[in-house]
Amino acid sequence: MKPERIWESSADAFESADMLDEGTNWLINRQSATMMPQIFFKSGSSEKQLTNNVDYLPEISGATRKRILVTRADGFKFHVNVTIPAGAYKAPAFFWFYPTEYTDQKVYDESQRTYNKNRFPVVRSSSPEILLKEGYVVVDPECPITGTETEANNTFTHQLRNNLSAVIDALAEEDLIDRNKLSIGGHSYGAFGTATALIHTPFFKAGIAGAGNYNRSYTPFGFQREPRSLWVAREMYQDISAVWHAEKLTGALLMYHGMQDQNMGTFPEHSERMFMALEALGKPAALYMYPFEDHGQIAMETRLDMWARWIAWLDKWVKNPDVPKQEESKPEGGIPPLAWKVDMQG
Repeated sequence: MKPERIWESSADAFESADMLDEGTNWLINRQSATMMPQIFFKSGSSEKQLTNNVDYLPEISGATRKRILVTRADGFKFHVNVTIPAGAYKAPAFFWFYPTEYTDQKVYDESQRTYNKNRFPVVRSSSPEILLKEGYVVVDPECPITGTETEANNTFTHQLRNNLSAVIDALAEEDLIDRNKLSIGGHSYGAFGTATALIHTPFFKAGIAGAGNYNRSYTPFGFQREPRSLWVAREMYQDISAVWHAEKLTGALLMYHGMQDQNMGTFPEHSERMFMALEALGKPAALYMYPFEDHGQIAMETRLDMWARWIAWLDKWVKNPDVPKQEESKPEGGIPPLAWKVDMQG
């Protein structure tokens, strides 16, 4: 039987369709790089818009975006998504990333088939692009960790350093970022990567790490895509555990964690122990524990508090690092000094 095509998305939009009957009536979810997602009712050749979703942050969704292909020292090629505030020139930058394992270049290239240029850049309460309003270039780099299933993490720190170095070189060459005002952040495995970046590279003045794992001995039977146990790959577990190398940390690390985090690889104790180590070593660090929050932070009060602390942290350590820092004391009210560990329960 010869197939019959009864619906097809247009080339300049991303559309998905739900058929309501035998192909006469449809619900179409449509968006493009410049149009908010909207739902349309389509009957035959007629069409009616059912939703009126509003873009409340057009200065962010409409910001200049670039997708750059970079090459790291070993010849591996990967993509970087960059969002640029208006008038940015050698601006401070915030990297938000999540390391991902690939066997080789071919497997990485195949993964890029899911990239869709017609998706609208929806801004959510957790979107790092909000920092565009503070003048930061927001960098979303792929961070490929390559090698066989039992070898990739043996060179995790080396590959992480080469990935970030290649991205920084490429963006600095285009005068998009100021090499002396760089920060980095990530959540979960991205938080693990953030702490590793501040320890094993000299690039970043500050980091923001959420719900991370900083001691791989707490996940001794494997993690992420790592199949080996601690007793099979003892040196690798130690090498990529941030707490084992905390004395090498360069930059100021802000950590946050949900107090009810149920993810088996990122129990809240990870952040507490890492903060204790950094505090004892005299490293600039802060930890904020949020009650009633799981592995992701969703309450409006939590998100507002996080943004206030993130912006203040980046202002202090990245945007204005040369401003004399006053001696901090605990205030009677308001946001506590950023050097304090706060559990937010009071």
